[in-house]
Amino acid sequence: MAWLRIGRVVRALGLEGLVGVAGSEGGLARVGRVALEREGRREERRVLEARPQGRLWAVRLEGVGDRSAAEALVGTEVLAQRGDLGEAGPGRYFWADLQGLPVVTVGGEAVGRVTGLWPTGGVDVLVVTGEAGEVLVPLAPYVKVEEDRVVVDPPEGLLEASSTEEERTRDRRRGTPWPRSRSRS
Repeated sequence: MAWLRIGRVVRALGLEGLVGVAGSEGGLARVGRVALEREGRREERRVLEARPQGRLWAVRLEGVGDRSAAEALVGTEVLAQRGDLGEAGPGRYFWADLQGLPVVTVGGEAVGRVTGLWPTGGVDVLVVTGEAGEVLVPLAPYVKVEEDRVVVDPPEGLLEASSTEEERTRDRRRGTPWPRSRSRS
């Protein structure tokens, strides 16, 4: 079963060993075990308590009994087994469920496959790689995730592939500024 990143320890909370985890958006409430990963080392811990606290999740982990032990975990990635997470909820998706999916337009034209995700703090952006190159597709209302693909009804210019180094060199020789500016109508 695959391990998924569900957050990162960003600080110690209080004096009794709670860690503050950012980015989990509720995943920690569903799991009884997590893996903590840093610099290629991974260790599993039982989750004793997980509750929202502001923008973070306050989490008590087995073997972390004081502030010093919690502070030692700052910067650690928090992972969970995909099967333990259940469904993400209506209109929500786990990154592992999107990775590798084909991306097509509403007209059925192939765009490529999802090869990356840029979390932005606002609207996350899918990195889609296809024959025409790489395009960035915000997870906006014009993007629908179906069971086995991502369907995009793109606004004009959205699916223009990022230019190659050869195109950038040609544009520099012609005096075209890089990156190319796009006019907004």
